Amino acid sequence: MWIVKGYDLQMTAGDYGVQLPMRIRGVTLGGSDTILFTLKNAHYVTVLTKTFTNIQDNTANLALTSAESESLTAGNYIYTLDWYQSGQFMCNLIDEASFKVVAKA
Repeated sequence: MWIVKGYDLQMTAGDYGVQLPMRIRGVTLGGSDTILFTLKNAHYVTVLTKTFTNIQDNTANLALTSAESESLTAGNYIYTLDWYQSGQFMCNLIDEASFKVVAKA
């Protein structure tokens, strides 16, 4: 289950397959645009990246696979969202936001 507070995200350890629509505001995304989601641990080491293409209505849908979810232990992470157009970096849409994984009850 996803919990969203502003840009901060929270999920339960082990959850996967549930899509979280992320609406991109402030820019208009086209067919050659991609969004790079990067998740880092407390030491700023990248633990997961996902690239979104074929973005419809300025919305990218974040969903973790079973393997991706299993690799995330309970704790605090940070994530960023970067915008690329035709492979060229355009801007950082989210510079640094909280991503928390909570233990399953």
